[in-house]
Amino acid sequence: MGIIKFTEKANACFYQTAELEKIAGGYYFTEGPVWDSVEKCLYFTNFQDNTIYRFKEREGTSLYRKESGRAVGLSLAADGRIVSAETSSHAVTFAGETKSEVIAGTYQGKMLNSPNDVVVKKDGAVYFTDPYSVAMGGERELDFNGVFCVPVTDGKPDGSRICLIDDRMERPNGIAFSPDEKILYVNDTNKQYIRAYQMRSAEEASLIGTFAELDEAYGAGCADGMKVDEEGNVYLTGPGGIWVIDSSGTPAAILECPENAGNLCFGGEDNCFLYITASTSVYRIPVKIPGIVPRRV
Repeated sequence: MGIIKFTEKANACFYQTAELEKIAGGYYFTEGPVWDSVEKCLYFTNFQDNTIYRFKEREGTSLYRKESGRAVGLSLAADGRIVSAETSSHAVTFAGETKSEVIAGTYQGKMLNSPNDVVVKKDGAVYFTDPYSVAMGGERELDFNGVFCVPVTDGKPDGSRICLIDDRMERPNGIAFSPDEKILYVNDTNKQYIRAYQMRSAEEASLIGTFAELDEAYGAGCADGMKVDEEGNVYLTGPGGIWVIDSSGTPAAILECPENAGNLCFGGEDNCFLYITASTSVYRIPVKIPGIVPRRV
């Protein structure tokens, strides 16, 4: 493991002597990590095994949910309920330990494709990406790959009001907000770039343009999971490992990983650990700048 440094910002993000620590292993396709700052635990998905796991420091890893709807990305509602992007269920849900409650499953009467990643704003609105997955197969009702919002009604996300943010991306995947939630970032796995949107309201956004592009010359991997730290630096999986893009859109560093990384999140003490789901394992590494985690009450 090493750190490829493009700018001095790399030194502001990573400790020189820190190393990746493997905290869980033996899985098939780890994904979707999210940190619960109240329960002090990490949730993550095991895609091929159709499960969700929970990691606590002194207890280790335990099974949280079987038959997860082949969940990929996870986030949290303020009350601690897991918000899950379920690919085989074609829905975004509140995922309990035994069953799911659908938040959104259709758009204009048509079944969603394969919800992939999700983020919850501080007000409870849910934003998610919905690329069609050839691997999942099955019937397709929407003829585009969308980025959607589920706005809030009476304090709860209201699936009857689902709104389309963008239908022009080839394969929208990772999704995250700037610290002030005025900018929405969405990356495209096929195009290897991040797009930025100016939020005009809870339900509307204007495309600003391409925020950053990833260089495939650095190795295997693609734009997938994505999170933002408190200073507005964007972290995402990409060729060669975890890319850090500063708030101006300039690549600052690549944190090399021993396995192909699929997603990541911040958490741990003071939100100063970066957790990485990478193929068969889950890793973590301390970072200097606290990351943004879902709001909890």
